[in-house]
Amino acid sequence: AGLVLASCTPPAGSAPPPADSGAAPAAPAGSAAELEGFTPKLSPPAEPLSVLYWWGNNYEPAMQFTNEVIARFSTAYPNVTVDAVAGQNCDAFVAAAAAGTPPDLFHTWDCVERMGNWAQRGMILPLDDYISASGFDLNDYVPGIMDTCKMDGKVWGMVDSAGVFLLWTRPSFFAEIGQDPAALPKDTDELWAWAQQLTTKDDAGDIKRLGMRMPGWTWEYFTWIANFGGTLWDATANEPTPENAGVLEALNDLLTQVNVYGVEALQAWSAGVGSQSGAENPWLAGNAIMQVSGDWSGQSIFDFFPDWQFGKDYGAAAPPPPPASKLHGDSAIAWWSWPWVLPANSKQPDWGWELLRYYLSPEYQLNVHPKFKEVVVRKSMIEDERLNWPAVQVAREIVQGARPLTTVMPMNPVAVEYSQLLSEGIENVLHLTETPADAMARVKKETLAKLQES
Repeated sequence: AGLVLASCTPPAGSAPPPADSGAAPAAPAGSAAELEGFTPKLSPPAEPLSVLYWWGNNYEPAMQFTNEVIARFSTAYPNVTVDAVAGQNCDAFVAAAAAGTPPDLFHTWDCVERMGNWAQRGMILPLDDYISASGFDLNDYVPGIMDTCKMDGKVWGMVDSAGVFLLWTRPSFFAEIGQDPAALPKDTDELWAWAQQLTTKDDAGDIKRLGMRMPGWTWEYFTWIANFGGTLWDATANEPTPENAGVLEALNDLLTQVNVYGVEALQAWSAGVGSQSGAENPWLAGNAIMQVSGDWSGQSIFDFFPDWQFGKDYGAAAPPPPPASKLHGDSAIAWWSWPWVLPANSKQPDWGWELLRYYLSPEYQLNVHPKFKEVVVRKSMIEDERLNWPAVQVAREIVQGARPLTTVMPMNPVAVEYSQLLSEGIENVLHLTETPADAMARVKKETLAKLQES
């Protein structure tokens, strides 16, 4: 949904694990510690044991390759196998938890907003004791990324990977407006000015090509809000803040562009460009020259246009901040994370944690994520030479730069309902049926009511 409808879219062991720095010491050839960065901590079971792992991914190449890496866990524990079941979504997990038959480890995939509700209902375990016993350094995560896993002073999940939202460009078109292909707009005002110059229309005045595809779904809306210094949740007061000045500034900025082009004209363009995904994605197809989207756009290039050259056929950079007069707080770069959680009524929580420790090791992180051009979010790994594709190099520069990083929607018990209300409210704004102030006031009122019910 949204104004232009466009997106790329996107266990019981023998004992708690002892202190562990997270880095594996050198080990003799043939030992289990040949797994990069992973040292087993549980006593091997005397009888064959199966650890049930659920994840939502159903992309066949990812499943095949990732299952090969998952199977290496048996190198550390020859008597243990991992039963990895793909395509298990949020609803499947909730049903299994209610039935008392959850997996030993669950990858939230697209369920991250539900974690606050699950924690409040006792469906997932806090991980603080496991983290402490393992000596896992949470500071190894890049700033901001674990906010989706922290609530009520506890840690409820461990982030696997994340999507960083970038400004994706088609640089070769910049010459049409007298700009060097290597140039980038200095702020959002200049971005929209370039976008208007790059927009083309037919003889009837209908839009043929947009210079900048408007943010069109929840995560993209949140990215634009963070860019203007907007915050959506006050973790100290534990309440929503949709009326924040940065939020309203971001919405008014988008509303200005809607008024430039017209609601009906933007809807007609969206309907006319066909598919919003795959090789026909408007940005890939040249029907939009710029867009703010997740790093998965880089994977789409490798899938559909492997011969494209970075800096010539496509570019990626941090979204430009707004001019100082429109900035409220720090202009932040938005992340979206995919954490793992331990189900509360799992019969093998220690083995779930041990498998999770393996997934957090370089053996998994630096084999699986580079394979699919996904961002690794640990400081100890982000410089690894296997992270060598253009978009991840841009992400690395962002992580190591001065601008703050945020997950925009911190973990809270009504994140699902709040996100939906925000998305609906923003769509109303962009369809000119509510003002930003009225829409966000309503969203706050309705979200507070949801919070009282939770």
